[in-house]
Amino acid sequence: MTTENETTQNDLSVRQDPAPEPARSVNAFPLAVIELGTSAIRMALGESDGSSRVRVLEQLVRGLSLGKDTFTQGEIQRKTLQETIKILKSYRRKLKEYQCSDPKHIRIVATSAVREAANRMEVLDRIYTATGLSVELIDDAEIARVTYLGVRPLLQNDATLADGLTVVAEVGGGNTEVLVLKGKDIIHSQPYRLGSLRLQQMILHSQTTRSRMGSIMVGQIDRTLEPLLDIVPKGRPVEYVGLGGDMRFAAKVLGVELQASGLSRIAVEDLDKLTTKLLLLTVDRIMRKYHLELSQAETLVPALLANLRLAQLLGCSQLLITGLNLRDALLQGMLRSNDWSTDFCDQIVNSASELARKYQVDLQHARHVAELARTLFRSLQSEHRMDARCETLLYVASLLHEIGLFVGVSGYHKHSHYLISHSELFGLNEQDQQLVAMIARYHRRAAPKPTHELFARLDRDNRVVVSRLAGILRVAVALDHTGSQRVRDIECTIERHRLVITVRNSAGDLSLERMELRQKASLLEDTFGLGVLLRESPR
Repeated sequence: MTTENETTQNDLSVRQDPAPEPARSVNAFPLAVIELGTSAIRMALGESDGSSRVRVLEQLVRGLSLGKDTFTQGEIQRKTLQETIKILKSYRRKLKEYQCSDPKHIRIVATSAVREAANRMEVLDRIYTATGLSVELIDDAEIARVTYLGVRPLLQNDATLADGLTVVAEVGGGNTEVLVLKGKDIIHSQPYRLGSLRLQQMILHSQTTRSRMGSIMVGQIDRTLEPLLDIVPKGRPVEYVGLGGDMRFAAKVLGVELQASGLSRIAVEDLDKLTTKLLLLTVDRIMRKYHLELSQAETLVPALLANLRLAQLLGCSQLLITGLNLRDALLQGMLRSNDWSTDFCDQIVNSASELARKYQVDLQHARHVAELARTLFRSLQSEHRMDARCETLLYVASLLHEIGLFVGVSGYHKHSHYLISHSELFGLNEQDQQLVAMIARYHRRAAPKPTHELFARLDRDNRVVVSRLAGILRVAVALDHTGSQRVRDIECTIERHRLVITVRNSAGDLSLERMELRQKASLLEDTFGLGVLLRESPR
């Protein structure tokens, strides 16, 4: 599958005769995913009855180097756009063959090659005008989410990985998306600016000799991945799962059978020998020998070398690979009615906890505030009617509301906003991460105002979300003002236009908390139209 700012590295494979179209299942409907990647435009077609997994029927690949335009010239050129439209029109005809016409059953995504192009909006508009197909820019958070959901069952089904330390990565054309997991829990998620196309372009610009290409790329790979090695826990064996079409190509050449629902193993030594052999070949020779298109052959060696070095740096003797790809995962995702499942939300919280540790947050206090905020959120459900997504955003903001103290005490809420905005949090797209940053920023001092530029940029619904959740967070912070968790257990009820917070087992006098609550409750009172009263239950 794919993970990456690009999630699309080459679906490199030796050409085969097309398989006959499988018979359609009774009561099944068609589904399709089209992916505009750095080196190819791909389409996966499948079917499902809506209750079971999607059965993949056909996969198509057309080589086209969108990434070369973006990463070298900053925008997608007219000729490349024309070829993109031509390919998409041919895919549209294939959709008609499969009678796949419902927009809800067609998802078209573009990764970093389009997302980073200066003329991306013009490109999307031209595609829509010419083909009627609406393309969605998919960001790093979505790629990481899809990667995790796709890989997790494979890890859990492997006894050696279910409780172990695993690094999952895919080298895309522009970036490499990396997940580090302990068992099923994510401890690190981040894209690294290391892509096969970027490496290939670096070699071209350096005008180096063929004999030095490998060492130059290895140096760049090692420098880019150095921060990752500091994050992976030391002293424990690590398994490495390499995703992407390049690794599937390597498996095929090395005679390793791929499994769509499981993991296969390649010896690092064997991959090293293959990569060394390919380094000696020209791009033209690779194209002829393995029947690859130019855009695929150009990036093959850099991608394999990056996977090889990462496995070597982690001390692995074997790499794990799978036949699963991004299109498969996106097809399966069309059947999920709730992406904000308990398990997925837990992984977001795990990622936030790791970020809090990095910036030396008092986690005991932060977690207590987060639990108080969650209780308040659920007690006010009938008033705000917000969903699991908003509850998770509040919980994460609560964990990170004091992260800015790492920078300094003065104005630390603004430092918190900056650090959250510029950090990597698994599972949150750019908008959700900005909402978390604003909720944390408004946990103290000035309330959200239309004169605040970033707040004013939000649409009305998101302004309401920030105001309500920041109001709840302020009350939760006030209840643990001393940081000593004296308010241990609360019960909340709404009585005569008041939110009554009853402390069931306090540990000491609550005068300070009452005084703080009087100062901090105004935002909640204004946004919900409820007064706030703190009570102690009789002993």
